[in-house]
Amino acid sequence: MKKFIAILFVFTLFFAKAQTPGENINVTHYEIHLNNFDFNNHTLQAQTIVTLTAVNTTSTIALELKSLTVSAVTATGANVSSFAQNGDVLTINLASPLSPNALASFTITYGGNTFNESWGGIMWTNGYVCNMGVGFESIPHNLGKCWFPCVDNFTDKATYDVYVTVPTEMTAVCGGNLESNTDNGDGTHTVHYNVPQEIATYHISFVAGNYVEWTDIYNGMNGDIPITVYVKPSQINNVPGTFVHVKDIANFYENCFGPYPFNRIGYAVTSVGCMEHVDNIGITSGVVTGNTTQEEYVAHEMSHMWFGNKVTCATAEEMWLNEGFAQFCGVFYRSEIYGEDDFQQAMNSKINTITTWCKSESNWIPLNNVPQTMTYDNSAVYNRGAVVVNTLMNYLGRETFLEGLRSYLNTYNYSAASSEQLRDALTAATGIDMNGFFDTYVFTAGMPHYGVDLINVTPNGNQYNATVRMSYQHYGPEHVGQNNRVEVTFIDNAGQLQTELVNWDGEEENKTVTLNINPIAAFADYYNHFLDAKFDKNMTATAPGNTGINQQLTITVNSVADSVMLRGEEHYVAPDNNPNIPGLTLSTKHYWNVLRLDFGEADVSGKFTFSNNSNMDGDIIHSENDSAVLLYRANINDTWHSIPYTQQGTWKLGFFTVSDLPTGQYTIGAIDKTQLGLNEINDEKQLILAPNPTGNLVKISTKAKNSEIFIINGLGQTINTFPISDSEITVSVEAFPAGVYYVNLLDEKKNIISTEKLVKR
Repeated sequence: MKKFIAILFVFTLFFAKAQTPGENINVTHYEIHLNNFDFNNHTLQAQTIVTLTAVNTTSTIALELKSLTVSAVTATGANVSSFAQNGDVLTINLASPLSPNALASFTITYGGNTFNESWGGIMWTNGYVCNMGVGFESIPHNLGKCWFPCVDNFTDKATYDVYVTVPTEMTAVCGGNLESNTDNGDGTHTVHYNVPQEIATYHISFVAGNYVEWTDIYNGMNGDIPITVYVKPSQINNVPGTFVHVKDIANFYENCFGPYPFNRIGYAVTSVGCMEHVDNIGITSGVVTGNTTQEEYVAHEMSHMWFGNKVTCATAEEMWLNEGFAQFCGVFYRSEIYGEDDFQQAMNSKINTITTWCKSESNWIPLNNVPQTMTYDNSAVYNRGAVVVNTLMNYLGRETFLEGLRSYLNTYNYSAASSEQLRDALTAATGIDMNGFFDTYVFTAGMPHYGVDLINVTPNGNQYNATVRMSYQHYGPEHVGQNNRVEVTFIDNAGQLQTELVNWDGEEENKTVTLNINPIAAFADYYNHFLDAKFDKNMTATAPGNTGINQQLTITVNSVADSVMLRGEEHYVAPDNNPNIPGLTLSTKHYWNVLRLDFGEADVSGKFTFSNNSNMDGDIIHSENDSAVLLYRANINDTWHSIPYTQQGTWKLGFFTVSDLPTGQYTIGAIDKTQLGLNEINDEKQLILAPNPTGNLVKISTKAKNSEIFIINGLGQTINTFPISDSEITVSVEAFPAGVYYVNLLDEKKNIISTEKLVKR
């Protein structure tokens, strides 16, 4: 029996769950010695001392090391019984377990051929070598493991000493402060850099090669900060022109986010791209142009010292906390260097791009939970993250936003944070409940749509009370926004604007604001500060010309005496108040808002495009039996009805041109030719046409009171409209081309109560 128990014990140990890297330990310091680079065979020899504290009782230490082979492991504060490598995992077995809070150091000697992918790992190029801390192809992406044994994730942070030995004529640079540069007397020298802050393994770095140094000093909030730029000799004269604003950018970021959090503002040219290594930012050669054409990369990577390096995303799926903020900062700095209009123009471009990107159902991915195959996706993470950060700034107001970010950065300094932790930190710092914002923009795919309709205006002394109906729809998965907050801009007849931040919960709510102007219209997000499901453009025309709002709407100023103020919006949601007209279906995907203010005489027309493409009007135009029509209403108090227009194209693709384009809302409808004229609302006939067919006159008879007649041709164009107060009226159709027409009878509320088919011979 005892023998059986002993065998079972050994069997259990053998099949026990393998230790995962970092389990039961907290690494506090890495001392890395890179001793020998072979530039021909792409190998290195190295030794790393890993200092750690046991979190729980443990008999094994699991670290990560990729491609390189371990030849020896010794320890201080522990007894090593054996070690083994299995794939990327180095397991160190202890003769006796470490107790909780026990401190130990492990000296690991290793070497061999290094790992790299197309972007990431150890990159060797023509006598230069560097590490890139992450790989786009590797999952997980962290590649600190490519050159030293470590716990290679976003949350395990430590301090560093890095020693690099290279030939005397070669320069080696690492993150941190340069502590010493020792001539070894054998044709080599060793540099020693120290990073006193705790950083993630992918943020420590080295470069080595024939580099030339450019230096300067930035007078920071907490003292002088060295600036170092290491480039190839042929590039040194380009550095001043490329980095002309580096101190201005640093000053702007310090004023926004707090003191510079590391040791120097350092950049070094790499062979493959840009990477936010602490104190030693990798930049591709293409950035060092001698001018500021690539300055966005200088600014983007510097901002990572706060967003990514000081506070790191907790998981790869939340990379927007690193890259979204840095992409935003890579545009935001322009407000300081080049002016607010320049910043807004650059950000508008990103907003419009991401609005289009979010329209695709294949891109309905929550911002905080992108798959790791998309961690570094330019649209899903970088630009969408930047647009959401910009939205956050306008949701809170700029000063409150910056105050909240400074609190967040100080709360999680030199550690990692999640989207939820950012949300809660902003709520605590600003006193504004951020749950609604994060639920809508971060935790839910797609994008919100904010609607606003001016309902009523009443005088209030020298001011005006404007009541608006605010509405929420979500483009994408089902979601109802709470804590909704958006800028609403009011405009009066003189073109004066006033903007107010309006708050509401849920799908719809009426809100009243007090204004200094007497408004005639109201628009949500007039200045395009938010990510929302619409595309818009503002303009003032003083000369004839075409203005494309987007591919679906073109406004043309044919003539203008003074000026005309115009705004066009395409909303990517269904219009409300569907008129429920038999045989007519309204778009479920889009409608337009148009504002026109003439100062002096102007001739303005609009062209609205329709298509049975699935992204446009394929929801209602399926076949040649579906005839596209353009509907219009002046405002929310109006009903959708036809408007005079000309139509060109086929049933699949065409456009409507409206002369003397009025202010109001427009949408596409489709008439089902197979239904029109076949259905009556009541059993008793509401509309009688005689004779029918006819070649000249037709008598229209009805019992409906205060009604109206619309005659529409087979293309959906309104041919004639007139009131009918008597029980019958005779109309001439002699000028009508031969064909089929539809006579619609509308009641006093503009609802169609009967439709009859009329044949003109």
